[in-house]
Amino acid sequence: MKSRVTIVALAAVVIFFVLLYMVFTKVDRVESVKKAESQKLRVGFVLLSDTADNGWNETHYKGIKAACDSLGVQRNLVIDIPEERIPLANAVNGMIADSLKVIVLTSYNYPILIRDIIESHPDVTFYGINWEYDAPNYKAYFARIYQARYLAGIVAGSMTKTNHVGFVAAMKNIQVYRGLNAFILGVQSVNPQAKVYVRWTNSWNEGETETENANKLIDSSGIDVIAFHQDRAFIIEVAEKRGLYCVGNHVENNRFSPKMVTSIAINWAIIYKDFIQDYIQKKDNENMDYWIGLEKDAVGLAFYSSEVPDSVKTLVNAAAEKIKAGYNVFSGRIVDVDGQIRSEEGETISDEVLHSEMNWLVKGAVEP
Repeated sequence: MKSRVTIVALAAVVIFFVLLYMVFTKVDRVESVKKAESQKLRVGFVLLSDTADNGWNETHYKGIKAACDSLGVQRNLVIDIPEERIPLANAVNGMIADSLKVIVLTSYNYPILIRDIIESHPDVTFYGINWEYDAPNYKAYFARIYQARYLAGIVAGSMTKTNHVGFVAAMKNIQVYRGLNAFILGVQSVNPQAKVYVRWTNSWNEGETETENANKLIDSSGIDVIAFHQDRAFIIEVAEKRGLYCVGNHVENNRFSPKMVTSIAINWAIIYKDFIQDYIQKKDNENMDYWIGLEKDAVGLAFYSSEVPDSVKTLVNAAAEKIKAGYNVFSGRIVDVDGQIRSEEGETISDEVLHSEMNWLVKGAVEP
């Protein structure tokens, strides 16, 4: 009887210590999770407008979310920040006050507007989509979206019956010139007789101005295909009403009619994951910028409508494979609208020029 009691007592002691061990182990795990959460990298993102704008900012947000979720990074977003000094400075200073050490500026003019803030906080790493600014703690990043615009130009040049294609462009900056020139070269690669008629809005997101310029192009230039470089879908709506073919900008799927023949697209998740992962792994350095294109499937065309023949898709696919193999769309003899030779046969325009000197239009552009 005594031995049986002793065994029961020993068993009780063992169970007690096992339970005690489990409790403390669970507490340790909880503390470890809390510590890991507190040590998670926090990245700030400043966006120009609503993350459900069916365009630039929505595709940015989806890419940001996918990249951060994949890497276990906490994202801190500030949205609806115009390209104006005071609201942008307030947003960025708020992030710095909140101890964020990585801040991503997702609109072209942001870095220029707050260069003093960037330079006065060398302990914070800034990323922005502008190559015209440089600082030791600033890195440029972007997609080679001009490659996709070249492919879109092939579609537009193939679909026009009048040989008159329209393009409503935003700001007169190098990024827009680069994409517009690539589009024109894509048009000319399949239709040398075609002209591209261009109007400028000087805005990323002004519905009335964009609508007015699109209608003026249609009324004055005889275009039957229209493309654009703005954040939202105002010009798509004009094309729908006027019965034109349209090339979208950052539209992920065709929510409109078959007249919207395709859209250029960026897979921002690939780009954001690339440089955030480098930051985490300390592989980045002050001389490293990120310009990613078809070689990593970061850009392309989002879809084709039923109006696009298979023969056109074949042309686009062949051009895309050629670019992936190393072809530079800014190669061979290129002349600007003033007759100046920008590239000769056997030459290519360098990335340095594409980043900082392309403030001109290729021959074939018409500004009515």
